[in-house]
Amino acid sequence: MEFQINFSDMDWGALAPEFTLLATAFFLLLVGLKKEFNQNPYLSKASLIGVMLALGLSILLWNGAPTHANGANPDIFSKALINDRFSQSFNIIFLIMSVFVLMGSVRYPQADHENKAEYFVLILLTVVGMMFLAKSGTLITAFVSLEIFSISLYILCGFSAKHGTGTETPSTPLQLDWDTSASQESTVKYLLTGAFASAILVYGMALIYAGTGTTEIRLIGQILHCEGIDCQNPYAHNILVYIGMALLFVGLAFKVSLVPFHSWTPDVYQGAPTPITGFMSVATKAAAFALVARMFFVAFPEMQKIWMPIFFGISVLTMLVGNISAIFQDDVKRMLAYSGVAHAGYLLIAIVANTQDGVASLLFYLGVYLFMNIGAFAVVFTMEGEGKEGNSIYRFKGLAKEQPLLAAAMSLFMLSLAGFPPTAGFFGKFYVFVAAIEQGYVLLTILAVVATMISVYFYLRVIVMMYFHEGDGRERVTVNRGMAAIVTASSIAILFIGIFPSSFMELARNSIPF
Repeated sequence: MEFQINFSDMDWGALAPEFTLLATAFFLLLVGLKKEFNQNPYLSKASLIGVMLALGLSILLWNGAPTHANGANPDIFSKALINDRFSQSFNIIFLIMSVFVLMGSVRYPQADHENKAEYFVLILLTVVGMMFLAKSGTLITAFVSLEIFSISLYILCGFSAKHGTGTETPSTPLQLDWDTSASQESTVKYLLTGAFASAILVYGMALIYAGTGTTEIRLIGQILHCEGIDCQNPYAHNILVYIGMALLFVGLAFKVSLVPFHSWTPDVYQGAPTPITGFMSVATKAAAFALVARMFFVAFPEMQKIWMPIFFGISVLTMLVGNISAIFQDDVKRMLAYSGVAHAGYLLIAIVANTQDGVASLLFYLGVYLFMNIGAFAVVFTMEGEGKEGNSIYRFKGLAKEQPLLAAAMSLFMLSLAGFPPTAGFFGKFYVFVAAIEQGYVLLTILAVVATMISVYFYLRVIVMMYFHEGDGRERVTVNRGMAAIVTASSIAILFIGIFPSSFMELARNSIPF
């Protein structure tokens, strides 16, 4: 296969948000060399300026980006990247999530961490990797982008660990507190499982290339196109493509935390710094689902009879296992981790629907899930204590009397995650279920409703702790301005989307690229 560079489609303007974040990251590295500027207030503000500028550029680019409706060519940089409203929508999701992490700089990096600048640089590089993944037009671009954000997250998960003063000797006994041990365990588990997932993913990509002769996602779909029952297209019957497709999905299923590839999730979420956990819970899912949607709607639509039943089964298992496991968790971060597993199952229903409304419901659900999780993790971060019981659900006892507004916001987030009307979470599930029912997946929808009913228990358990139990004498909760702003904005967004869901669903439909 001959590869030729097309200089005429090098649309540098379409990558303005990514370049803005990269420039900000390099600037932070230089600023961090000066000790007086290597402080959280300076670094976080500079990062926020870069993120907000990139967010504004993404919104502007969304307005003029190609869509399925206008028929404009979205290919840029010799088809290595795809610039459309779909990718710009994911850019907005990633950037909004990064604001939450940067607002968490009130506690992370901690005062005795020397590498503060690196923390913010890694966050920005993680977002850049995710943005390029959503724009990926080839398997090679997708893999490189995925590794950029994965490696950054491996490091960020271990940022709670304190490794000593640098004066230790081999004979010095280790004195590791629980936070350090949990953070080390988190980063090692994520690294090992992520490495296995990446190996499986790249092997699947290699087999797809061997079976089709190309790495271009859209060209793969054209090569595998097959009409009629007696289709003689040899590519459509190549066993290498089928095996590669399966391995590709397994690799992405690890990233999304689909059952049975979810076991790493609760331990990693529990040990990682809470801002990083909140970021991972949405952004990683969004990035992986962006690639899943492109691959299975564009590259493998002809093979839907093969992958559709598998997705059906995994979706049901993920919803049930995630919600049932969450019931038994006393640690709120572990509970939200299993909740995230269950929500990955709901999101997979949108892929099973395999329609334009399914893609639109996927975007809508991710946008809604963004605000629900941002708000919930902001409250968890505010309530967080030290040690193994630092995120215990029992710390929420009596919060309604001490901080009534914070308790009310947390109740709203829990009800929205559970899918109670008229919150945005209800309509997120509603549109996904409607897309599935329209394609005849009534049984899948019924099972999803059953899984949702199971989830009500552990979401309401948090509310019961806040309103129907007396405080246990813990220190008074103080809410810093950054977390207060996030909680307020998330609450307003959930209520606003819940009141005007059709307007936001229309925006999602306008972002459909396929």
